[in-house]
Amino acid sequence: MRTGPFLRHENATNKMMKNLFFALLPILFFGFYKNGIAPFLKGYATIYGMIYPLLLVFVSVMTSYVSEYTFIRIIKKRGKEDTKREMKQSFWLFPGLFLSLIVPYNTPLFLIAIASFIASILGKMLYGGFGYNLFNPALIGCLFLLTFYGPQITSMGGYLNTEEIRVISGATPLSNVSLVEGIGSYDTLVKPYGTLFDFFLGTIPGAIGETSACLCIFAFLFLSYKRVIKWKIPTFYIGTVFLLTGIVGGMNGVGIWYPTFHILSGGLLFGAIFMATDPITSPITSIGQVLYAILLGILTVTFRYLSPLPEGVLTSILTMNLFVPILDKIGSSRGNASKKMAFPLLACFLLAIFVVQHIVGQYTQTETGDPNFTIVHEEEDGNKKIYIVTQKGNGGLIQSKLTVENGKVLSFQVLEEQETDAYYQMVLDANYVDLLLKNQDKIEEVDTVSGATISSKALKKTMINVLKEAGVLK
Repeated sequence: MRTGPFLRHENATNKMMKNLFFALLPILFFGFYKNGIAPFLKGYATIYGMIYPLLLVFVSVMTSYVSEYTFIRIIKKRGKEDTKREMKQSFWLFPGLFLSLIVPYNTPLFLIAIASFIASILGKMLYGGFGYNLFNPALIGCLFLLTFYGPQITSMGGYLNTEEIRVISGATPLSNVSLVEGIGSYDTLVKPYGTLFDFFLGTIPGAIGETSACLCIFAFLFLSYKRVIKWKIPTFYIGTVFLLTGIVGGMNGVGIWYPTFHILSGGLLFGAIFMATDPITSPITSIGQVLYAILLGILTVTFRYLSPLPEGVLTSILTMNLFVPILDKIGSSRGNASKKMAFPLLACFLLAIFVVQHIVGQYTQTETGDPNFTIVHEEEDGNKKIYIVTQKGNGGLIQSKLTVENGKVLSFQVLEEQETDAYYQMVLDANYVDLLLKNQDKIEEVDTVSGATISSKALKKTMINVLKEAGVLK
């Protein structure tokens, strides 16, 4: 925080980056086995499908290299020797490597190349290169990819490998959270993917580098021992998420498995250990790191429950990157440190309480109620009952009009929806509403639309909830 003099430590940047790479290798190899070798041995993948995880990593890393080399040579106008020297100091490997480990598995190679270019140039080089970037470069590339091409990638299988596409209906564990009533149960959240031990090992759907909790924990221990990462950030980040989701689960009568599920699902562990601890975009002061981690945890829980984003880690880290200078300023203040910390700590505490109260209020329900379903208007026309209802979908509320007569839904019309065009078009192409009307006697058996699971599930639940209101279903 000040100009020198500083003590020189033997843990140089080159050594730190080598240790970081070594910590990533087991995770990379596991992702290759889970998504490539295992499906190939079971007959679900071709040879190309088997090596696809490595191709995804290779294209992303090489694009990162070419992007940075070209930028230094052309934009910065460096000679060959200066470019070679600057590339060694740029650590060009990591933006592309991290990006390939967090994007959906079915990302086309040309899209991962575009995202890697965005990560290296827009997320890093335009700020001045290594050490000057404001945001985590890999997360910038991933955000670009999911924002502009998310629906197309989801329609190709998203995070599911070739075996999971055939075995699983289409939702990752966190996406599945938004499909169940209330906060869900062990049977609806965990059992579709095995047990919590499967979550710990990493045999669940997810990005190449994010599923294996055990390898992420081993990496955390190794990197903390080598002093490559700041141990306070993952500890307080994960601890905050565990505490808040534990409170939500406890107030809804579920056990310790519920916060454990949230810790082991999605990219929380990988993000907390590898992304949130990025030495350039995270606080350097001890107090700043603690505040940063607590706020990350609160934001992640908020995004997971109160937004259409099932993950929350990516957006939380990018958001908190903006506040790192302020947190370091708080953390470096001398004298009366406890008083200066009082306001930010109190703000964190109040925000956490607000989030928990809001979540509990949203998900506490009657035995038959669905907190995502609302009857806007109901009227009778002879023997007919007309319902105008809303159901939470992927992008917001889906408003529909249904007419019921003699225990049958005669018509089902979607009046207004906020779904992503590509997702909803898949629902339309499948004539999903007509399928629901035709099979309403066995509505529970109607499958969702692969690639548009959340949107189609919302329409299915609309039909089920209306039939319950009409007394047809219990």
